[in-house]
Amino acid sequence: MRVGHVIGQLTAGGAEGQLRLLTCAAERRATPFVYCLSEKMEPYGSLIASAGIPVRRVGGGRLARISRLRDLMAEDRVNIVHSWLFIGNAYAWVANGGRRPLITSARNCKRQGFGLDLLNRRAFAASRAIIANSRLVDQYIQRTYKAPAHRVRVVYNGIDLTRFGAEARPRPSAAPTIVAVGRVVRQKNPTLFVEAARAVLRDLPGARFRWIGGGVMRDRIVADLKRDGFADRIVFEGERRDVEHVLAGADLFWLTSDWEGLPNVVLEAMAAGLPVVATDVGGTSELFRSGAEGHLVAPGDAAAIAGHTLRLFGDAEAYAACSRAAVDSARAFSVAAMVENMEAVYDEVRAGSSA
Repeated sequence: MRVGHVIGQLTAGGAEGQLRLLTCAAERRATPFVYCLSEKMEPYGSLIASAGIPVRRVGGGRLARISRLRDLMAEDRVNIVHSWLFIGNAYAWVANGGRRPLITSARNCKRQGFGLDLLNRRAFAASRAIIANSRLVDQYIQRTYKAPAHRVRVVYNGIDLTRFGAEARPRPSAAPTIVAVGRVVRQKNPTLFVEAARAVLRDLPGARFRWIGGGVMRDRIVADLKRDGFADRIVFEGERRDVEHVLAGADLFWLTSDWEGLPNVVLEAMAAGLPVVATDVGGTSELFRSGAEGHLVAPGDAAAIAGHTLRLFGDAEAYAACSRAAVDSARAFSVAAMVENMEAVYDEVRAGSSA
């Protein structure tokens, strides 16, 4: 199998990280080619290329990109096209033109605007298979984009368990650190993170809060924290490439998003042995059980986030049980399982195209 992966960008992100894990996996059988539709190639473009995998930048205007993508896939003798995210779906569908089996994907519950919504409806309708990374995303694209139910295959994300340690924590630190990882954008609701952090600090002034990631809201939030005197305890650090070290030094993970697909960062936190307090959005509830590996709360509920956090830090036995359960559950989401499940879809599509 020669699989052409079409994606809008290769910057730090969940889908981009999954593409890297899939294409660079030692146990994969498919030969990958990666086509990036923008100049935003780092960090994953270099990481994928360093593994000996062809990474092609497809630049220019819309028509030029379609033409260039079509030519590159022909030159590489691609026989399956796998597009990632809604922009990738649109370009892959048009450029492929029905020449090869098309596998589209959805990894978030979000509308894209009239034009892109329409193109994705058509791309889903023309797909031999559609990859969703959670059952909730599967249901969302059936409802919103009329994706054919019989073509959707749920393939959960994979994580490198060795990278994150996979060791349970016996107790929280005396001065605990709470961490979040993600873009500082409206979807991730960083203002909820700040609101919940300030609530915790009223009862636990020794706690520290770290948000790892950049984004358009960061400068304003940092300025507000400085003005209110919280900048030394609630820190928005910007981008880092050593998230595993950040998680290793933390005691609890928060996800404050308003919407998600299947958040990789939750899996990574669990693999690092961190209990999780997360808003119940997207496929998050498919990753852990509220009350076991952590707690799920309603979107926007800062008081619930703070309350569960304080109770966990006040009960070492409950904290240790959540940590053990988090590690055990994370083991089901290995890279090997993700690759095996993804290539099973490739096999199914290839068998169908030759029948």
